[in-house]
Amino acid sequence: MLLANAARYLANCGKGVVALDFDFEAPGLHYKFGASQASAGGAVPYLVATAEGSTSAPPFEEHMISVPVPQEAGGWLRLMPAGPAPSKAYWRALKELGEKLQLTDLSGRGFMAMLDLQARIEDELKPDYLLIDARTGVTDFGGLVTTVFADTVVCMLVANQESLDGTLVVVDALKSVPRLANQKPIRVVPVVSRKTEKLSVDVRFESGLKRLLELSDGPRSRDLNMPLLLILPHDDPYGASEWLVGSEEAKGSLFAPLYKAYMTLFAGLFPGLGPYGRL
Repeated sequence: MLLANAARYLANCGKGVVALDFDFEAPGLHYKFGASQASAGGAVPYLVATAEGSTSAPPFEEHMISVPVPQEAGGWLRLMPAGPAPSKAYWRALKELGEKLQLTDLSGRGFMAMLDLQARIEDELKPDYLLIDARTGVTDFGGLVTTVFADTVVCMLVANQESLDGTLVVVDALKSVPRLANQKPIRVVPVVSRKTEKLSVDVRFESGLKRLLELSDGPRSRDLNMPLLLILPHDDPYGASEWLVGSEEAKGSLFAPLYKAYMTLFAGLFPGLGPYGRL
């Protein structure tokens, strides 16, 4: 939901945005944009086709979805879903991808196909922002996506010890991993999500949270120059439903604490666009 809201925010600010669903084991980014099932194309079918040595790369039109953006906004948004999930054909293609294309091998065909996809998006579509939904947790493929492709990694966690400990492991790894020669160090921004009440912590949790903020490259307070803890509160009126904040389906959300929290987060992630605006 954070990625979907960020994509919509940027497009409504007049930017060109490409969103990739690289959470292959739990694909679902297309649902966030209102599609109950992805099209026949997507990242997995695209990577299978290109990594197997096709003479020419498949047209993006076969593997991307154009998401509507208000014309007056001046921006655009293209989504590459993981594939035709949740169909059986998708899981067969994912199995083939894992078995034959060696995605986690830096010299493998799958990895080179991913690099080619990134370069092709930059050359042909020329987006202002490329947003990638990566696998949760510590996985070979998720680590590859976040360390090789990303300039900024947003690490989501909930306010409990299990989630905090896992996030610290991920952030420590991101901070220490070697980068390609032409890449800057990764910017890591942790975000606490689904907070319901006042954040109550014990000594251990507080110590871990302090360590996480020390590793953070997120916004800092103006007066003390201290890292800010970014929090996305739970939106009680919608419960388990998932609406894009500020959308027609979620009328009234412009006045909700969650909407204000998103604006604060986006002001830190995308400086220069202003702290407020419509999603």
